Amino acid sequence: MGATEINRWLLHEGRVFATVPELLEAFAAKLCEVGAMDRMWCGTKVLHPQAAAYLWVWRPGAPLFEGEISYDRFASMDSVDSPIQRLRLGAPFVRFNRARDPEPGLADISDLWEQGYSDYYGLTLRFRGEFVGAMTWSTRAESGFDADDIALFDAILPTFCAVFEPLARDLVSASLLCAYLGDDAGRRVAAGQVRRGDRQTQSAAVWFCDVRGFTQKSTELSRPELLDLLNDVFEVVVTGSRTHGGQVLKFLGDGVLIVFADAEGPDAERDACRRATAAADDVQDRLAALRASRAERGLSTAEVGIGLHHGEFTYGNVGSPNRLDFTVIGHSVNVAARVEALCRTLGEDVLASENFASHSAGWRRLGEHALKGVAAPMTIFGRDRTSASPLAE
Repeated sequence: MGATEINRWLLHEGRVFATVPELLEAFAAKLCEVGAMDRMWCGTKVLHPQAAAYLWVWRPGAPLFEGEISYDRFASMDSVDSPIQRLRLGAPFVRFNRARDPEPGLADISDLWEQGYSDYYGLTLRFRGEFVGAMTWSTRAESGFDADDIALFDAILPTFCAVFEPLARDLVSASLLCAYLGDDAGRRVAAGQVRRGDRQTQSAAVWFCDVRGFTQKSTELSRPELLDLLNDVFEVVVTGSRTHGGQVLKFLGDGVLIVFADAEGPDAERDACRRATAAADDVQDRLAALRASRAERGLSTAEVGIGLHHGEFTYGNVGSPNRLDFTVIGHSVNVAARVEALCRTLGEDVLASENFASHSAGWRRLGEHALKGVAAPMTIFGRDRTSASPLAE
């Protein structure tokens, strides 16, 4: 099998794969049919809120490694000589052979020699003529790569780029959709749920929280200081809630809407409420640590109220034909928001409706309270971590 056969495979079978890992696994297997290859590295720049680049490393007999390169690490690479940096700066290829280059002067290559590799070859990945990353191959064969191996890599890379590009762009698009819409909503939009009116009704524990006194803080702090505070708070809320299975559906100014969806089974509602309760405790503990940390640095701090309810909500595409929002509507969402609004009045960090509190332990009754927009007063509960019963008097 030569370059012509592999290029034909890429353009026919290779184009069928739905994900980058599937393509890379199959591509590496094809190359191993031709010659001795013991490592394949592929990396590409991406547009993502947290990662500057994605990378994959294939080794025979091992799961494909997938990783991210942060923006800080990616920026630091500019000051370090490396094979990828040389390609980014315009080198047509990079080639190191342990017999000829026992002291390569590059940490990346020295590490490969210590691991038993004997030869290394790398080429630039280009999408529409622009540098986006690189692909490298390594072997442990004592003789290294021969001239036919190098010619093969050169001949197949353009075709690989043509097949790889749409998958890489799909990966970036899906990551951005999940980052801006949330994991579930992002996956639904990526899968084709894009028409106005497309919707789904779901039962879940609904969580609404916001920063107390945000209006006053917005007048006291500069915009950069305010955004820094919000980002610190949101990071804690999102990280803590996701740890317990929460899905972030919406950022609403200084507020966050999260759901803990019911799973299947007779205890689905109870499980969702218990996870949301554990998340609320976890988040408040993390927020306390954040306030202490920011106070030590002389920075502004914030209290966060959390309102919890359980019920059905509907989310989907709402808006005009050419400007849509994947949003959430329903009485349960309104109730959670109104319950949270009582946090300041009652001096509590976490409050819940009776429909929620009856399904998880550690709640105490705080009496009936009128909720704006809700017809009848509702019994409200505050946290009582010392109580083992679902509803404490």
